[in-house]
Amino acid sequence: MNAKQKLYEYIPQINKRLEKYFDQELALKFGFNTKQKALVRKMLLHAKEHNLRPAKRLRASFVHYGYLLGNSKVDERIWKAAMSVELIHTALLMHDDVMDQDDKRRGQPTTHRFFENGDPHYGESMAYTLGDTVLSIGYQLLLDSGFDNKLVIPAERKLLRGIANTAYGQAYDVTLEKIRNQWTENDVIVLHQAKTAVYTYENPLYIGAILGGQEPRVLKILTDYAMNGGVAFQLQDDILGVFGNPKKTGKSANSDLLQGKCTLLVLRVFKKGTPDQIKALEKIWGKRKANKTDIEKAKQAIIDSGSLEYSKKISRDYAARAAQTAEKLNILGCRKEAVEYIQGIAQYMVEREL
Repeated sequence: MNAKQKLYEYIPQINKRLEKYFDQELALKFGFNTKQKALVRKMLLHAKEHNLRPAKRLRASFVHYGYLLGNSKVDERIWKAAMSVELIHTALLMHDDVMDQDDKRRGQPTTHRFFENGDPHYGESMAYTLGDTVLSIGYQLLLDSGFDNKLVIPAERKLLRGIANTAYGQAYDVTLEKIRNQWTENDVIVLHQAKTAVYTYENPLYIGAILGGQEPRVLKILTDYAMNGGVAFQLQDDILGVFGNPKKTGKSANSDLLQGKCTLLVLRVFKKGTPDQIKALEKIWGKRKANKTDIEKAKQAIIDSGSLEYSKKISRDYAARAAQTAEKLNILGCRKEAVEYIQGIAQYMVEREL
């Protein structure tokens, strides 16, 4: 199976449903007077536009294929469950962009920049408020998906716990940025497990599998797969965050360095680089403003130190382990189509273009 192609085919199907969902939400016209109704409409129109920006929809697809591990057909119930994780993703991006003080998300203004209109505090307040709104309707959508309570309640419980654990991961992320001389390679891997592995891989796969009635043995394999696949995914994301094409990634190729993100790329230079390479990176890492020449020198230091190739290797190693782990699902009699997709995604996500 070509997992990349399957994912590409999935995107327009989930997008048309998400667009319809937002139109239905807009049609409710919530508000107690004309002013509030206008504000709610502005918020929802932005949320809709933000959500429908070009995106991988990986999380939604994992709900879909997690369900297909034990089922031959899908219906609108599983589409609603998949949509719920995409709404939640939009909400958390709105919050995350405030914390990172990013200006762009997927090539368009971040929520706090969209609303600020000369008042940064107002913009941030609106981003947190709208993020909370979309987060809540995302949770509700799973509950309203139409599955029997004996399935949807455990799935909702897993979703809520997964987001809570992701928040712990986010706290770890921003804390590591404050203790730059104390973090290790293990810290980077743990960070990626606590955020990406739980949030992007395990949570949506579990939701689909739980709704599909899968047994605990299957869920355990999905956890093991997620812990490896999620790390591989994020290591590649960190590479794209420095060396990626902004037109493809939808974000600056400098922001991760200027924000002082704790990545394996950076750590490896600090631990294994020459004094000149370390100096070049230190000059711009964590500095919100830096000139183009210094940024390019820092990126060259990452390359020359061997850090880029090292990060690529570690990412590929984790992807291979993820694919091997997913093979165990075949032994348990899970549907081959779903297993092949889950295996293929592990490899595709580390081959995304720079």
